[in-house]
Amino acid sequence: MFKCLVIAGTPGVGKTSVARIIAEKVGGLQVDLSELVVSEGLYEYFDDQTGSYVIDEARVSRRVKEICSGGRPVVVATHYPEVLDEVIVDKVAVLRLNPVVLWDRLRSRGWSDRKVAENVMAEVLSVVLSNAISKFGVERVVEVDTTGRSIIEVADEVLEKVSKGYTQEKFIDWLNTVDPGFLEELERVLSNEQET
Repeated sequence: MFKCLVIAGTPGVGKTSVARIIAEKVGGLQVDLSELVVSEGLYEYFDDQTGSYVIDEARVSRRVKEICSGGRPVVVATHYPEVLDEVIVDKVAVLRLNPVVLWDRLRSRGWSDRKVAENVMAEVLSVVLSNAISKFGVERVVEVDTTGRSIIEVADEVLEKVSKGYTQEKFIDWLNTVDPGFLEELERVLSNEQET
């Protein structure tokens, strides 16, 4: 099946939940990369301006390599798959979510409009997908649209694509499907509003 499967995507697309289901289905270990970074101190410092940890990429990569060498299948949930060693990663499944739905989901977390807009714009521009393809190659990256679907349905699709060696031929392009007014609103928030 796989030694190391990465479930990637912007915050709010369902990575952790899907990774947990897949790990349960294959009798593997689920790793939330952000939690691992914090719990094991695999960061350089905390950036007060962005409200996030600046990770030590080399240490994170080594630690995940150790975990993936343990014999059990490992499912890693992350929004920055490009920090992982391409030698250990079998496949990357990038979860996508309609940006309008993502906006509502992230706002419900109590995040500032600016932080929400930054993450939604990353989804619109396919940042995580692009980073995954750049690092691992298109042949190791699959994409699954999670919009309006249960985590079980998404997990099953990921497992099917991975087990069958599926090669993604066409990728989601939110720029051509999302209302231009929504994109203008995102740009307005990003250019005008200060972080609260």
